[in-house]
Amino acid sequence: MLSLVWSKDNDVKSKVVDAYTRLYLNPQVQGQRAKAEAIVKNLFALLNGASIGDLTSLNELVYKLMKTSLIPKNVIHLLWEKFAMKDPQTTQEQSKSALKLLGMLARGKHEIVKSNIEVLVSIGLGERAKDDALLVRDTCTILLTLNKNEEKVRDDKQGPLRFSSDHMAFQRLNDILVSSITSPVQGMWVPMAEEAINVVYNLAEHPDKICGHLIKNLIKKIFGEEENLDGSDANIDKAASEETPAPVSCPSYVLARFLAAAGHIALQQVVHLEASILGEIKRRERLKEDSKGEKKKNISTSTSVTQTPRTKEGASETLEDEMGLTGATAEDAEAEYIKKICDHEIVTGGNNLLSLLGSLIVAVCNNPAKYSDLQVQTAASLALSKFMLVSAEFCEKNLQLLFTILEKSRHEVIRSNTIISLGDLTPRFPNIIEPWTPNLYARLRDDSSQVRMNAMKIMTRLILNDMVKVKGQISEMATCLEDDDPRIAELAKSFFSELSKKGNAVYNILPDVISRLSDPDTGIEEAPFRNIMSYLFSFIQKDRQCESLVEKLCHRFRATRTDRQWIDLSFCLAQLSYNERSLRKLQENFACFQGTLSNDDVFGFFSTIMGKCKKMAKPEIKVVVEELELRITTCHEKGVEEEAGYERANQASAAARVLVGKVANTPANKKTRSTRGRTPASRRRRKNDSESEVVPKPQTGKKSTRKSRKKVIEFDSDDEEMMQGTWDEAFEAEKENVEV
Repeated sequence: MLSLVWSKDNDVKSKVVDAYTRLYLNPQVQGQRAKAEAIVKNLFALLNGASIGDLTSLNELVYKLMKTSLIPKNVIHLLWEKFAMKDPQTTQEQSKSALKLLGMLARGKHEIVKSNIEVLVSIGLGERAKDDALLVRDTCTILLTLNKNEEKVRDDKQGPLRFSSDHMAFQRLNDILVSSITSPVQGMWVPMAEEAINVVYNLAEHPDKICGHLIKNLIKKIFGEEENLDGSDANIDKAASEETPAPVSCPSYVLARFLAAAGHIALQQVVHLEASILGEIKRRERLKEDSKGEKKKNISTSTSVTQTPRTKEGASETLEDEMGLTGATAEDAEAEYIKKICDHEIVTGGNNLLSLLGSLIVAVCNNPAKYSDLQVQTAASLALSKFMLVSAEFCEKNLQLLFTILEKSRHEVIRSNTIISLGDLTPRFPNIIEPWTPNLYARLRDDSSQVRMNAMKIMTRLILNDMVKVKGQISEMATCLEDDDPRIAELAKSFFSELSKKGNAVYNILPDVISRLSDPDTGIEEAPFRNIMSYLFSFIQKDRQCESLVEKLCHRFRATRTDRQWIDLSFCLAQLSYNERSLRKLQENFACFQGTLSNDDVFGFFSTIMGKCKKMAKPEIKVVVEELELRITTCHEKGVEEEAGYERANQASAAARVLVGKVANTPANKKTRSTRGRTPASRRRRKNDSESEVVPKPQTGKKSTRKSRKKVIEFDSDDEEMMQGTWDEAFEAEKENVEV
């Protein structure tokens, strides 16, 4: 029932909220403290054993309960006590559950967190956090709600909440990440690091400096390069520019963690520039425009004075201000400047920190044999994708490497992550990714069902949002309707159902899908083909679409090569609904499929079409139907007779060849081959011919161009009788075979 909270029906959602309120928030106990304890206990019970989907639904339910003020204040106070473990009987698991519930409540009212930041930092990032990555991650998650109020109204006068770079929260996060990166027991280090980096970029005033120091400290911790990396940019550049650095090594899981942190920092840096920095610039520009507007308003309401004539320049500036062109031009220039920084200075600058790390990531991805550990390869491929999201230049340079990983990697988790990353890269750099679109479709035939599912989801999102043009490869999506995994088949059905709502999209792709799926070289089996076509033709409802498809499918008969293609096309024609115009189209193009009617399956489908057309009530249409049906039947019968005749002739010829071969290969035949069947007259003629042979003249070097006359074979009476007897025996043998 918890999943019903996502229902589109408001009545259903309200009833779900009422039901959970009655079951979990109204315990039959006396006293406010006891009631709060009972409510907290009920909420803990909902958390225990919940799956990821259940937690997501519970998060939405608690948010709605908080927005409607159904959560008592004393329950919130008790949750903070449980988190701080003020009660000695509170366990570690209960403390974590209380923190998760507080994070859900903070979505509806972020003041819950704002007034208790010190408690969160001192406990959630304190001593308990050194060996508990999940506690740090959940603490960071609840801190992020400070700038993620669901119904926040834009207020240009009040900027986003940010803390100074030396705030205790950022210092503790740095210490926790650096101290635990080499710990083998911290299995959740990467999720913890990602949430910590998110907190830094969302709440710190200068997040780039904080994360720069974090990367340097991580390098010191991993490689011990304290003499070269003392925290200053000069020493970082000096160490990076050394041509022959000393070889260093570290455990594979440590390298994987470091690459994951570097990739997430690069991603958050571009988000910070394009969202936070650019948003703040726009906010300040709006404040300036508002102040100018107020000044003009004050001037217009003041005492009128003698107006001086405007110059052309002043008039044009006033016109631009009135039309809002000045602000728009400024915003475009600022956006272009931010884009230039992202493309050429963050990960491609050459000497900056992220650019150097980008070279390391590319080196790891280019050497899967050397860095064969699965964790390292997974982290490196994800980091490469995040770096490519930053810069178009970096993306274009390493795009072939990313697609090589997508196609050649032996690990399905890497291929699954890569196809998701490409789903993010395509909207950001559509012109760069567009030539590689067939490679995206190719993952729909991957051996792994997880890769195929991710590819199906990504392609669905891109096509329905017009990020990818619907081309010939859409037939790959159609094949997923018959996928072995029922989840993928359902996703494919949902995709085509949504695509059918976009005008004539399904109608436009049908001819190409039919052509590709029925191709004898690259097509699919007959039964899946019919299932797919039956589903797709269910979206063709308009008469004009049916008429056009009848004509197109009839013309395709001329390009077919096999009987299977005839059968597929006739099956598709049988799926359409027919009116008078479509019937006329079929009659006009009769010559296109006339030669295929000898096939029984083709004739059967056209008979089905005639049966549909006979249901039409108009008498004049029935006459056309009967005439067309007669032509179809006549062509079928004639074709069957011709094929039967060809078959009989082929059988007779084959039987004759077999019999003649048997007679010629008998031992008696071989011994008397030179004299058998020859009369004395013929032998005498051959002897005389051999005696009268003329020795040929030696060639003079000049080749005669005259063609020699073919010898005419003559039979005497004895030879003719013998040949006639041989053919009679062959036909008698054929007759016996037919009778058997």
